[in-house]
Amino acid sequence: MDIDEIRRQALDLWLQGVRLPLTAAERLARPEHAASWPPAVAFAKGEAAVKRFVGRRTGDQILIGLGNLQKAEAAQREQAVAKAAEAEATRTEARREAELREADLERQRDLAEQRAEERERKVDDDQRKAEQRVAQHEAKKQAAARKQAAARKDGIKAQATKAEAGRLRKEAQALRAKQQAVEAEGKVLELDKAVRAKKAARKAG
Repeated sequence: MDIDEIRRQALDLWLQGVRLPLTAAERLARPEHAASWPPAVAFAKGEAAVKRFVGRRTGDQILIGLGNLQKAEAAQREQAVAKAAEAEATRTEARREAELREADLERQRDLAEQRAEERERKVDDDQRKAEQRVAQHEAKKQAAARKQAAARKDGIKAQATKAEAGRLRKEAQALRAKQQAVEAEGKVLELDKAVRAKKAARKAG
């Protein structure tokens, strides 16, 4: 084993020791994507910079390559973190917009229901008013019919009364005529009786 290999191993051990607090925190946090956990990405970038620095100082091209590779990986992870954050922000914004849209739809539904209830109440009121108008019209018609019937009845009664009065007048006239005839006949009989009495008196004298 050459000196460069020993140096690389020693550097790895040192970096692992430095990372122990972060490793412990990572185990407690239990991120869903540990490789893309922002603190882990930041440490990977720092670790790559240390390897490249040591590689340049010692002329270890392998260590420099490992540092460059780790730097590229860290950059990719960082991009992934940024994209994940952007996606999360987009999802959050979408959820917020969806909630706002849902709330707006709920308000519109409430307004639509209120308008429907108001229209239903108006229809009921109009129907009730129409029924009242029809009832009033029918009541007026019935009252007018009763009035006309009463007027016809009164007219019939008046005609019957008039006819009865005429009949009674005629009967009275007939009775008066009979009475006059009887009186006239009585006078005739009296005259006849007086004439006969005179004749009898003359014969007796």
